[in-house]
Amino acid sequence: MGVGALSCGPETREGTLRRLREEGHAGIVTVEGRERFSDGEWRKHGEFVFRNDQGEVTATGSYADGLETGAWSETYEDGSKGRGNYAAGSRTGEWNTFHPNGARQDSGAYDRGLRTGPWVSRRADGTLLREAAYREGKLNGEVIWYGQDGRAHEAERSGLYQDGEKVAPLDR
Repeated sequence: MGVGALSCGPETREGTLRRLREEGHAGIVTVEGRERFSDGEWRKHGEFVFRNDQGEVTATGSYADGLETGAWSETYEDGSKGRGNYAAGSRTGEWNTFHPNGARQDSGAYDRGLRTGPWVSRRADGTLLREAAYREGKLNGEVIWYGQDGRAHEAERSGLYQDGEKVAPLDR
């Protein structure tokens, strides 16, 4: 007796697109976009919108073969928002986040999903919170923490950092 190939319906062709739509509680659409059949599996591809269970948009952006790509806008659980770009599933280039009141929160850049270069953080009232330098996702270089007035630096937390660890105080 010979063994034959099993078939579970019509074969899906490489590159075939289909609509993706997922519903959460009370029938609210939580994910909406398209998928493309590639290398034997369905992967998110094209523009997507994500919503929470209240129907509020929490993220918009695009995928290419299952990986985030291009411009994205995200809303986090605390109500703050982020905007920036992805390449091959990792944050890349300039990113900005904003407090729930719309004031700028964090500004800096990513390289392959890791913070890099100078980053500035602000409180919801706009005063400086921290200025920091990153390399490969870790604090490296001068890090200055600011007091409530946004001017005087906090000597205990401020300093020179290497690979995420404080190695020396600031000479100021």
